[in-house]
Amino acid sequence: MSILKLKNIQLSYDEFGTGDRYLLVAQQFVNNKLHYSIDLAEQGFHVFNIQIRGYGESTPILEDLGDTWYDVWAQDVCDFADAMGIEKFFYSGYSHGAGIGWHICMNHPERLLGFFPIVGGPHSKDGQETGAARMATIIAAESPETWLPYAEKKAEGSGAVFKRIIENAEDEEMKERAKAAYEQTRSFWINMPREAAILNPRKPYPKVKTEEELIKILKTIKIPTLMIGGMKDDISTPANMIRSCEAVENSKLVMYAGATHSALGQERREEIVEDILQFGRQRGLF
Repeated sequence: MSILKLKNIQLSYDEFGTGDRYLLVAQQFVNNKLHYSIDLAEQGFHVFNIQIRGYGESTPILEDLGDTWYDVWAQDVCDFADAMGIEKFFYSGYSHGAGIGWHICMNHPERLLGFFPIVGGPHSKDGQETGAARMATIIAAESPETWLPYAEKKAEGSGAVFKRIIENAEDEEMKERAKAAYEQTRSFWINMPREAAILNPRKPYPKVKTEEELIKILKTIKIPTLMIGGMKDDISTPANMIRSCEAVENSKLVMYAGATHSALGQERREEIVEDILQFGRQRGLF
């Protein structure tokens, strides 16, 4: 990974591809061995996968940012683009990374050429400020005794798709990439420091308390948006995805049967790439 020093923080990132069709991705962790964004770099995108502040080699966060977490991360993405001399870009993110994208749509729409949220919701406004999955991580991080078994479980869950690739791939290079991806994913969870594990950014658009208010905001978004989700996703549920597609003008929704929240990105990686390429061509984005 490389490090970019901005005015008050640093962000770690990986770069793939060349040219001026820029795609920015921001997450707490982006696997740099197997990821749909890497495949998109092979299809003409110049990709920057950014590790958001609070995680990894990026600047840690030691205080509660209240309702501004996603706004801060969205600004960091735009500051990163400025530092790289990028005026306009495509953005994609997975789960919480998609949440950052929703806030770029709201706060910095002039920067976006297109938005590709994967399992991106946004979450239901159900009276719970923080999603159940995030709360489970925060609670597990309360002590080393609870964290290690939890981290092992998360590592195995996140890495299961790579194990399937290792078992089924006929190509030796792909097997080696999958092995490296598994080890990288496992290391992220097992070695996550407590200050990162307890971060609680809450759900995207935290100031919004009802579904009706959320829909009003989504209706203001005019960015060409391709949403991709899984029919068995219990976090960014099918109902969430349909609600968002109905609200965002001229958006498109692709749903995969049998796909879960954590596995969709890898299990359908090649198809997601084709979905994005087809959407871009259909909308005249490139």
